[in-house]
Amino acid sequence: MTQFDFSAAPIHPGEVIKDEIGYNKITQRSLAKELGLSYSALNELLNAHRPLTTSTALLVEAALGLRADILMRIQLKYNLYQARHNSQLSKQIEHIKYIGTTPWQ
Repeated sequence: MTQFDFSAAPIHPGEVIKDEIGYNKITQRSLAKELGLSYSALNELLNAHRPLTTSTALLVEAALGLRADILMRIQLKYNLYQARHNSQLSKQIEHIKYIGTTPWQ
């Protein structure tokens, strides 16, 4: 029987930040300047082409009030989803034999 995965892909934290600055009518350039980032680095983050680092999450928290721990959890979920849907990694995982004493299921 075929199983279907109907769970939605998690969002990148850049989308959350982009929504927040849009709502508050803050330009990317002004936020980049406030955070001490280049415009291109911030733009790449907001468009999911760059991961959110813990340092940047703390800077965003200071500037926008978005909690750094929540943004980092969003990034973690995004990273895990991307890794689980990576065909090369999936093939590698298929060939690994469990050697632990207690499965974490």
